[in-house]
Amino acid sequence: MGAAHLSGAEQVYSGSTPSLPPRGLTVTSTLPPETGASNNRRSAIHLLIGSLVCVGLGQSLLFTVLPPLARTLGLVEWQVGAVFAFSGLMWFVMSPFWGRKSDRWGRKPVVLLGITGYGLSMALLIAVIEANLAGWISLALAFPLMVLVRGIFGLVGSGAFPAAQAYIADRTSRAERTSNIALINAAFGIGVVLGPGLGALLIGAGLLAPLYAVAAIAFFSALMITLFLPENPVTRQQRQERAASRKLSFLDRRILPLAIASVVMSICQSATMQTAAFFTMDLLDLTPESAALKSGIALTISAAASLLVQVVVIRQFGLGPKVLLIWGAAIALSGYVVFLLSESYVPVVLALVLHGVGLGMLRPGLGSAASLTVGPGEQGAAAGLIMATGPVGHVLTPFIIMPLYQIYIFSPYIVTGVLMAGLLVYILVNPTIQAVLGRTHV
Repeated sequence: MGAAHLSGAEQVYSGSTPSLPPRGLTVTSTLPPETGASNNRRSAIHLLIGSLVCVGLGQSLLFTVLPPLARTLGLVEWQVGAVFAFSGLMWFVMSPFWGRKSDRWGRKPVVLLGITGYGLSMALLIAVIEANLAGWISLALAFPLMVLVRGIFGLVGSGAFPAAQAYIADRTSRAERTSNIALINAAFGIGVVLGPGLGALLIGAGLLAPLYAVAAIAFFSALMITLFLPENPVTRQQRQERAASRKLSFLDRRILPLAIASVVMSICQSATMQTAAFFTMDLLDLTPESAALKSGIALTISAAASLLVQVVVIRQFGLGPKVLLIWGAAIALSGYVVFLLSESYVPVVLALVLHGVGLGMLRPGLGSAASLTVGPGEQGAAAGLIMATGPVGHVLTPFIIMPLYQIYIFSPYIVTGVLMAGLLVYILVNPTIQAVLGRTHV
């Protein structure tokens, strides 16, 4: 493919290479490191990553607070899962849409819309819960309202992450792509790590006070993006080139195998995250309050391990998709085996750490593989399609995993172990994935 003259940082590399990539596999160059633009680029990426931290904050607090709170409200396990499932369904439907829109409109408007939508969803969810606790509305009304307002996150908030990943892809070379895309996942992980600490600081003001703080942080982040996140206007030539993103779908041979792998990862993640607090409570026979504390600590350690991999290990050792996908699946699989052997708290923590490290490698591995296999005009669409698979697990878990959990508390980890073992084999034998991994050194 010939060089395309794009504005700003986004260019198609046209120099000589040992072997030319196939059609659609286009290289995006970074800004020259010797210019001040490089510092501006780094500042922009840091601002973008910082704005995504609030999503991790909210998720970690919801996963640790909502299960015990649900039993106080009178909700059963499948209803808790349904709150996440509807949002996940909306995310699945809308993430590719917003990814394509970011190719057409530009990255900044879609990121801004997503962060604002997340803040609105969180604020409304808290308001519904508070109204029920105060006796203003019945549980019969509160439950569907919780499902609907949480759905705003999937409907609108789903635009933030694919647009953010495409923003980074626009401004990085192939060599830098994986480590910088890992920062997208690291942003979520930072939020997960900070979430319990924020909760501990604010819980004295009320059970839901930390969630109000998350909503406020989301709105503040939206303001910072509006004021300080730079973006080059989308030129007519770029808009014409990016029109190809409208044709990219799950059935595209470059995307389908990666999307299948991402679906399996999503199911394993959701099954583990949605059952961790219940599993800790039931295995150790804890009170809801004690379970919230212990599961919160375990999930925080797991997130910290995942964060260490994404921020330090991947960048320090220059790990590429090949290592991340193969070893990520193997390490996650070992975590599910440890779950099945758990009889006390420490093995549960170890299992969650292995789960966190494994998925912390798989996510950026899949994201960077998808980014490297498409051209600059399809970055948003590719990111949207891969990220659309993320909530599939949240949609399926309430109807498959949670009923199995009620029958036998170890059954979720039998299912995830089998799925992850299958994913590892799939990565090793699928010709499309192997072709993508074969173009990377690590």
